[in-house]
Amino acid sequence: MYNEQGYIDITASNKLLRTSFTYMILGLIVTFLIPVYIMFSPNGVMLAHYIARFYTPIIVLEFVTVFLFSFRIYKTSLTSAKLMFFFYSFLNGLVFSLIGMMFIGNLMIIAYALLTTIIMFAVIAVYGYTTKEDLSNYGGFLKTGLISLIIMSLINMFIGAPMLYWAVTILGVVIFSALIAYDVNRIKNMAYELAEGDDELIGKLGIIGALNLYLDFINLFLYILRIFSKKK
Repeated sequence: MYNEQGYIDITASNKLLRTSFTYMILGLIVTFLIPVYIMFSPNGVMLAHYIARFYTPIIVLEFVTVFLFSFRIYKTSLTSAKLMFFFYSFLNGLVFSLIGMMFIGNLMIIAYALLTTIIMFAVIAVYGYTTKEDLSNYGGFLKTGLISLIIMSLINMFIGAPMLYWAVTILGVVIFSALIAYDVNRIKNMAYELAEGDDELIGKLGIIGALNLYLDFINLFLYILRIFSKKK
């Protein structure tokens, strides 16, 4: 039998998980609806060329948005946090529209990659939630792996080695798969940081969790897409 504090923690944890997953799914819907609209629009090619002209500013704006989100989340209102999250999802949708146009002749590749990502995400998320192990102990290893992945990707941008490209791709799938379990487990255990009945704090932590899960899903999808498409 759970004591009163245990009941509060479990209730808050479930609420926090629901909030995180709800906003993650809504963010993904925003991101994927934009390229779907552009790809099937009569003026899709023209729109894609127009977006491509602003590719660099969009990427810079994405980094700025995530930076502000990360460092201002506790000082801003819950409404502002939601707007920043969905704005970032919208910007990502513009970038994905360019990726989608690359596969306009073979949309089944995107469908297979997306379905594989959804299945993997669901299975790994269930593991992260149900495991009794505290996965926070692996945070250092995952951060080291992520930094190594970024460095290897940057190096291969200049040397273009096929073997390193595929090594980065496989490592990316492994790291972001592990991050899914890690983030779900961390969100579940975050209940201990919550103030009882503080909906504002739960909402903000839920948005933070949503962004982490959103990024895990998006990056896993991109690496799986590389495997299916065999395109750099």
